[in-house]
Amino acid sequence: MNKKIVSALLCLILVVGCLTAVAACDKDGKEKLSIVYLGDSIGEAVAGPSPLEEKDNYGYPGVIGQVNDYYYHNRAISGNQTKQMLAFINREDTNAAISASLIKTADVIHVSILGNDLLQADFGTMLYDREVKGESETFNAAIKGAEENIAKIIIRLREMNPKAHIMFQNVYNPVYAESKLMETSVKEKLASVGIQPSDYRRLGNELLSRLDSIVPDYLADHPDDKIHVIDAYAEFGRIFDEDPERGKRLIFVDGVHPSDEVHAVLANLIQNKLVEIGLASEKD
Repeated sequence: MNKKIVSALLCLILVVGCLTAVAACDKDGKEKLSIVYLGDSIGEAVAGPSPLEEKDNYGYPGVIGQVNDYYYHNRAISGNQTKQMLAFINREDTNAAISASLIKTADVIHVSILGNDLLQADFGTMLYDREVKGESETFNAAIKGAEENIAKIIIRLREMNPKAHIMFQNVYNPVYAESKLMETSVKEKLASVGIQPSDYRRLGNELLSRLDSIVPDYLADHPDDKIHVIDAYAEFGRIFDEDPERGKRLIFVDGVHPSDEVHAVLANLIQNKLVEIGLASEKD
């Protein structure tokens, strides 16, 4: 009887293994790819997609996963700065989220980070100081810290997964004349020295272009043909320049996060890159 039970269990294990192997393939028999999302609230898609319970359908992480029939896993965390993300990827698996294992086995690692390194460091005052005083010690410190953390993040991700394509999505400029990101006190200080609301977007561009140079600057010194920049900054700027009213609608009501439309824009940028590197096919 025991031999029969053992034989039955072995057969069951073989059947489950075969079913798992089949499930890991798409309808054409190709192995399904996996993508893991890391970073901040933009990557987590908890603000912007509306209604929130539909974020898998409207947020770019879910859109990319569904369109390409990928296994997709979202491990981005709202509020994360680069230092928190670095700490996160340095942890081994301790719960059912198995984040470290997902990173180690992913075909694509998508990262949305850096924005909070500025937003949580008094963004408006940095704008004022750089324009009026010529520099901002707060801004310089934020950039220095972000540069150090990004270098460590890239090194750690490569240690964990030497073969994955890594996509760093840069930070778009959400600032415009009526931007909620600009506090009243900062607007008053800027007005007192002759800086008008029409200048706000230019000031934001100056800060964010420097922030967005961090990853390309690192890659210039440490080339890696499987690390890519998803240029949200350039695409958002193009849309805003062509149609400022549409550009304003791209920003969620909180003045920072992307609206449903921006998630579509971001999904399109990511999809184009996936097609370019041969990990997705063009969709009708």
